[in-house]
Amino acid sequence: MIQSLYDGVSGLRSEQVAMDVTGNNIANVNTTGFKSGRVTFKESMDQLLQGASRPAGEAGGTNPMQIGLGTAVGSIDTVLTQGDLQTTGQITDLALEGTSYFAYSNGKGISYSRNGGLQFDSTGKLVCPTNGYALQGMMAASDGTYPVGSTIGDITVPFGQAAPAKPTTEVSYGSNLNSDSEGLGTVTHTDRFLASAGPANAGVIPNPDPTLTSLFDPNGNSLGIVANDVLTISATDSTGTAHTATLTVAANTTLSDLVNAISGVVTGPGFSVQNVVTQNPNGSININTSGGAVINDLQVTSSRPGSNSYVANAFSWGPSIPMADATGVDSDKLLRPAQATDPIANIMDASGNALGLQPGDTISINGEVGGKTVPTAALNYTGAETLQNLLNTIQGAFNLPQTDGTPQNNLSVSMNPADTPDDNIPDGSIAIRGQKETAFALQNLSISANNSNQDATAPTALNANMATTDIQAARDTAQQSTSIVVYDESGDAHTITTTFTATGTPGEWLWQINTQGGEKVLGGNTGKITFGQDGSPSSFTFDDGSSQFSFDPMNGSNVVKVNLNIGSPGSFTGLTQFASPTTAQAKSQDGYPMGKLQSISVDESGNISGLYTNGVTKSIAQIYVADFNNPAGLMKQDNSMLTESSNSGQAVMQIPGVGTPTTIKPGALEMSNVDLATEFTNMMTTQRAYQADAKVITTSDTLLQTLVQLVQ
Repeated sequence: MIQSLYDGVSGLRSEQVAMDVTGNNIANVNTTGFKSGRVTFKESMDQLLQGASRPAGEAGGTNPMQIGLGTAVGSIDTVLTQGDLQTTGQITDLALEGTSYFAYSNGKGISYSRNGGLQFDSTGKLVCPTNGYALQGMMAASDGTYPVGSTIGDITVPFGQAAPAKPTTEVSYGSNLNSDSEGLGTVTHTDRFLASAGPANAGVIPNPDPTLTSLFDPNGNSLGIVANDVLTISATDSTGTAHTATLTVAANTTLSDLVNAISGVVTGPGFSVQNVVTQNPNGSININTSGGAVINDLQVTSSRPGSNSYVANAFSWGPSIPMADATGVDSDKLLRPAQATDPIANIMDASGNALGLQPGDTISINGEVGGKTVPTAALNYTGAETLQNLLNTIQGAFNLPQTDGTPQNNLSVSMNPADTPDDNIPDGSIAIRGQKETAFALQNLSISANNSNQDATAPTALNANMATTDIQAARDTAQQSTSIVVYDESGDAHTITTTFTATGTPGEWLWQINTQGGEKVLGGNTGKITFGQDGSPSSFTFDDGSSQFSFDPMNGSNVVKVNLNIGSPGSFTGLTQFASPTTAQAKSQDGYPMGKLQSISVDESGNISGLYTNGVTKSIAQIYVADFNNPAGLMKQDNSMLTESSNSGQAVMQIPGVGTPTTIKPGALEMSNVDLATEFTNMMTTQRAYQADAKVITTSDTLLQTLVQLVQ
């Protein structure tokens, strides 16, 4: 009976402890980083009334008989679940996600806590505001690195600390240089001039013999013959038998080749070898049957519909060439693009008309070069001049060099050759090519002849044909300048300007660096860049053999030596050359002036970075966190601090997110992990248990009173 009284007392004591723990949890529901506790109970010693017996014979065994002697507190555990995070926006508020702890020092020992609500003290230390303990980590060297041998200690943010200046050692360039950047000269041309396709003298084939692809009819219409066309020569003899031959046109097939093919037909079987095919000086082809045979329906046709009508009309001799016709029959006149060696007297305009020039006429050349009017130049026409004489006069009028200075090395003034359909200049026209740059732009060109004899034909055809058409305007050689500020060792700023200039050679640019102050350039300020076919730089050279650009700041500081980084072959992170607008610029440099620490930031790995007034960002300190084998074994102190115990294990200091999975969330605090719903439930169950234990005592007391009354 007495034992039940003590059992109830033990229950009251244990439930009171449970209530104390619950009350502490509820009291710390808003404590930063607080971890709630819980109580477990254990049964106290049992009194053995009878031991157990084994089975004997046919009888079974018996179990032991024991009476418990009450309850006791088994353990008070710390619940280490993650608390929710509360965003504060305060840069010195830090929350831990994981099982690690912040380490703090009071100068005598190390304590640990989940509380990351930090403040700065007067010396710049990061401290816990409730007790002034200093946060532990590793301080960086002045260059932001952590040298070997650095130790963990108090973290101090040196606000106002000066960051020394760093001289520039490299300038990096990037973006594009337009591949179409060479300087251009004016390119203009007159209308086409034509000349007879026949020999200069009877029986003599002109040199060069005109190609079939360059022939025109009397009205200046191109016959339209192109390479790979098949020309068919057909004729009928006196018996009505048809005879044909074909000629496949190549780029170099000439008019004399066609004459030979025609001759092969009309002097072959069925015809007489006395038939003669010749070229007239006017370009027509004569068929003479003197002593020969009749030729019927002689014609030349083309396999390509686009040119067949012109070819058939140009090479037609009527329905019949009678036998023994000493005079013969001519085809249409054939014309070719004029050449520089042709006499002007034999030249026709683009429509096959005579130019109307008469001896005594004067051809005048006027115009402007770079906006300046040039003196009038003149060619006095006597009738003996060739087109070359006119070309020389035009060249002299505008003071043009012999060639245009391009990689093609074109003549500055020339008759555009035959069979050049891809240059946008009519074959046989006068092509005039000015020098590169707008300073040499050819403008307001006028080439015309006067009529010295009003009773003679006026040179209107010449003047109309001399009207020029511009196909290329003059353009300056492209230049791109880009400036950037670099620094010497004292932090003084110096502006350097790099100018890129296209050379006119594909894939090649010149570069030059100039300074804008009183600096003295020592070397490495000019050179050449070449680009590969893929658009990336293939070489970067210095004219003086240097490997760096260097200059004396002239302020007492040491010479500044700068590497120039334009990229590398196959890489497109630096300068490139594509057919896109020029955007090249100096993108970055690695120097900076002196600066002072202005603000800090903390990342998830606990790295504290400082932003300086010179724009430099570098590491100031690294926060370390502590891991324990048994964090629940830590001993609680006041101010939410914990210390090692014999069962917690020793702290292992780690970098967040590197040596431990725990990370830091800056600008946030970890809230208490107390669950009020659970605590209220625990409080109610504890209350009921306490009431029941008290009832055990009162009931036992009543039984004792009844026992005492038995003897009364």
